[in-house]
Amino acid sequence: MRYKLVVFDIDGTITKHISSWQFLHERLGQWNDQAIRYQEMFQAGKISYRKFCRLDAAHWKGMEASRLYKVMEEIPYAKNVERAVKFLKERRFKLAAVSTGIQFIVDRVKKDLGFDYAVGNKLKVRRGRLTGGVEVKINHLGKGKVLESILKRFRIAASSAVVVGDSAGDIPMMKMAGYAIAFNASSRAVSEAADYCCQTDDFMEVCEKILKISEEVSDDSKDQL
Repeated sequence: MRYKLVVFDIDGTITKHISSWQFLHERLGQWNDQAIRYQEMFQAGKISYRKFCRLDAAHWKGMEASRLYKVMEEIPYAKNVERAVKFLKERRFKLAAVSTGIQFIVDRVKKDLGFDYAVGNKLKVRRGRLTGGVEVKINHLGKGKVLESILKRFRIAASSAVVVGDSAGDIPMMKMAGYAIAFNASSRAVSEAADYCCQTDDFMEVCEKILKISEEVSDDSKDQL
């Protein structure tokens, strides 16, 4: 057996900012308006995740989609992400990104890093402008179902997948995968769900660990022959 697929979270993992939603609000000067209150309501269990997304998306009604894409270009990647991804691609890993962030950062990551597949929540656009609506493709704690669909897409077993994440929303994927890596885990629960924890600003540690466990698996397979 060999690991064939690596599935990454985006916000707080591939990128330094923990939330593309929050980054957009902050950049547009909206975070101290209603946006922070909606987040607090969701975290307190007073509104559903879908309602939280709808309330958030309404802030941007009428804005040009191209403007939001430009804002997303300002979010910095974690140190050495591009280098790490290049190493993994050269070794023929399938790469996917699963994010509850908005499609502007998801599209950027897929394009910049050449991922095979990427999915996130989608702000609705009509004639180049945001309608204020949102298509929630990934619910809170719903990444496990998305991972299932990715495994089917690439015809890869869960045991051959590595998941890299940082927050509670990544735990369902971590529990399903053959190997889970926590990159600067946001909580003890995330650390406990992982097989390996990185506490560093350098993403190359993630790459090196994936290459190492792949070599170990290959060596074990040779020993069994």
